[in-house]
Amino acid sequence: MLAAVPLFLVLAVVAYITIQFAANERDAQSLVRHTYQVMETFRLIQDDVQTAETGARGYLISHDPAFLNSFRSFVAKVPPDLKTLRSLTADNPGQQRRADRLEKLIAARIAGLDIGARNIQQTNALSPPEQLAPALTRARQQMGAIRNEVAAGLAEEQNLLGSRDAERRQQETLEIAFAIGAGVLTLGILLIAAALLVRNNVSLGVAERARANEAAILQATLDTVRDGVAYFTSDGTLCAFNAGFFKLLELPLGLAKIRTTNLSQLQAVGPQILSPPEAAQGMVEGQHVAWAGRELDVYKAPVATGGFLIGISDVTARMRAEGSVRQSQKMEAIGHLTGGVAHDFNNLLQIISANLDLAVASGEAKASPKLGQRLQNAIGAVSRGSRLTAQLLAFARRQALDPRSVDLGRVLRDMTDLLRRTLGEQIQVEAVIAGGLWNTLVDPTQVENAILNLAINARDAMPDGGKLTLEVANAHLDDAYAAQHGEVNPGQYVMLAVSDTGTGMTPEVMGRVFEPFFTTKPEGKGTGLGLAQAYGFVKQSGGHIKIYSELGEGTTVKLYLPRTRRAQDALEAGHAQPVEGGSERILVVEDDEGVRAAVVDMLIDLGYAVQRAENAEAALKLLESGTAVDLLFTDVVMPGALSTREFTRRAQAMFPRLLVLYTSGYTQNAIVHNGRLDDDAFLLSKPYRKDELARKLRSVFAGTARGPVASTAAVASASLMDRNQQRGKVLVVEDVMLIRMATVDMLEQIGFSAAEAGDGAEALALLQADPAIEILLTDLGLPGMNGRQLVEEALRLKPSLKVIIASGYSTESDMGGPGDKGLVHLTKPYDLGQLRKALGV
Repeated sequence: MLAAVPLFLVLAVVAYITIQFAANERDAQSLVRHTYQVMETFRLIQDDVQTAETGARGYLISHDPAFLNSFRSFVAKVPPDLKTLRSLTADNPGQQRRADRLEKLIAARIAGLDIGARNIQQTNALSPPEQLAPALTRARQQMGAIRNEVAAGLAEEQNLLGSRDAERRQQETLEIAFAIGAGVLTLGILLIAAALLVRNNVSLGVAERARANEAAILQATLDTVRDGVAYFTSDGTLCAFNAGFFKLLELPLGLAKIRTTNLSQLQAVGPQILSPPEAAQGMVEGQHVAWAGRELDVYKAPVATGGFLIGISDVTARMRAEGSVRQSQKMEAIGHLTGGVAHDFNNLLQIISANLDLAVASGEAKASPKLGQRLQNAIGAVSRGSRLTAQLLAFARRQALDPRSVDLGRVLRDMTDLLRRTLGEQIQVEAVIAGGLWNTLVDPTQVENAILNLAINARDAMPDGGKLTLEVANAHLDDAYAAQHGEVNPGQYVMLAVSDTGTGMTPEVMGRVFEPFFTTKPEGKGTGLGLAQAYGFVKQSGGHIKIYSELGEGTTVKLYLPRTRRAQDALEAGHAQPVEGGSERILVVEDDEGVRAAVVDMLIDLGYAVQRAENAEAALKLLESGTAVDLLFTDVVMPGALSTREFTRRAQAMFPRLLVLYTSGYTQNAIVHNGRLDDDAFLLSKPYRKDELARKLRSVFAGTARGPVASTAAVASASLMDRNQQRGKVLVVEDVMLIRMATVDMLEQIGFSAAEAGDGAEALALLQADPAIEILLTDLGLPGMNGRQLVEEALRLKPSLKVIIASGYSTESDMGGPGDKGLVHLTKPYDLGQLRKALGV
């Protein structure tokens, strides 16, 4: 009887606590199900909006009413989904605000799609791809904003799910621990009852071993948890913990004592966030704190059996990665804006510059020195404006680079004397050039501009004088560094560092130094474009830029430029040749009437015979009429269905010896791929002076344009040979229409015929219907059937088919390696030379 009474009492307590655990488990499961419902509603909203977007795009491109019906059908589903989301998140103000933002974003996107649909219904005409591109760009931006909101909502719910799931698992762990403890306790009671008849000391030994076993199980469980965890009694006494708790909070190890250390002792040396939870039982209270150089999430939860748990999660890496992504997105948006502004401004500068040059050469300017001086002042202002737009284009990564294999040590040695003269006697300049320096593939002119801009910034940071150190050395950025900087590709680089002993910068200033027009200098002392230009140049060259600075300790800017194994190229001499005209026949093709008139006047003044046309179609008609022309001087970006590249190809097909000189104020166009000029393209960037135009024309006619490149006539002949020699047929499979069009254009330029498809099903149908297709060039991320499945099906249909995988991601990991089934991998973005290499021509 003495043993039965305690046993019955223990069983009753176990039953009661088990019921409590079951209730808590049921509540936890309910919260988890609720979180999954919210996440599913987010995904349903995204799917409905995406499906409506797909229907609207299909209608914009094809005018098929079926797409419009699909669009309207899914648009009608969005309001109920949003209503469901509001209902499910009624207890979450953050998600309620997100639902409001989603409703506005979706309404704006649907309004835009409705307007586009009504316009199409009114005009009932297919829009050319060039007109669809802006609408598609806006659509991507709006859909990107919607996806970002949905992703943020899912992330918040995922975090909530994690905490709730952790609570559920904790409840399960406590249940198991309690069950084991109860069983051991029950067994102990029975053993004690039996041992009372024999010896009392046997029961004491059994009880001690049972408690030791429980402590070992609890400690082993805590030590396997990645986060820091500690359990306190209701009065704040530390009862259990793992090593991560003290490590993350950098608490003294002398306080890591069970049943001795109190919570108030930890608060005295740690963050004040260490306190009992205020949340009700079954709820988790979460807070964020920056402590000891780490970003920590602190979550606290009361324990059903009494006391409370404090958990510490290190989210430093995640928050840094999110900050890096936000910074990249901000810089990309600013780049698009500045690139567009520079493009329009260059056209205006071109008109002003051309007319000023003509005015200077006029009799009135020569007869009036005062007028001539005013004109020269205006020309100087145009030159300053041109430099400004060049810096903006550099930041926007839209300048046309002419990369060469360069020894940066030689560049630095050549510039050292110039920097000493430029910076003045107060600045001590030291150059440190490492031995065995690798070559790097960059535009030497832009490297010199970057060094000069960084040196001038350093001088301004040392008003009382100081030391400027320029260093070049070989460098290797490993996988660990690349993991911390999402835009960096691991590999070998040549590092150029510019260090000063100036005033340094605060972290807030460092976060904005690469933004255009941001400067800490007094008004009139700087444009804020020096670092922005260096940033854009390095990024466009495939490199990486990093800045280190502390207040009062100076600043170091490191430029990592990609290594090349090519031999060093000879650098071009300066433009010392005199301005010369000619008598050749030139056809000017320019859609801007003011620019066209100014250019024609300059060419006539130089002695050339000039014809003019406002667009590609008009120019072709002029050539077809039999007008003899020696050179086409054409703008790259012009309205009309006929692209500039196609126009020049047709013109050179009619006149094989015809030379072509392009001009543009913006480099994101048909003759620039991956930030570099095509091998057979000659470009004169806007705005240009009369003397620059004259020199460029003479170099093109003489076959010396762009230094070591083959002569113009040879390049034109080779391009024509590529076009006339049909090397085979390529099936291009790409769901992004603009990329697909550009790829087909490049293939036709190097002598291949092309068929195109937007998805896997369409590609397989074309492959079955056209036996002439010998090569498949496909993206991996296709709608419906992905690139892997398409390749497998295509090789079943035609085992001899050559396959090229074009992707912006790691194609080797996706498709099994570079040698798998003879596949060729082409990494986006690719240029004409890389495409030639992949095709084997």
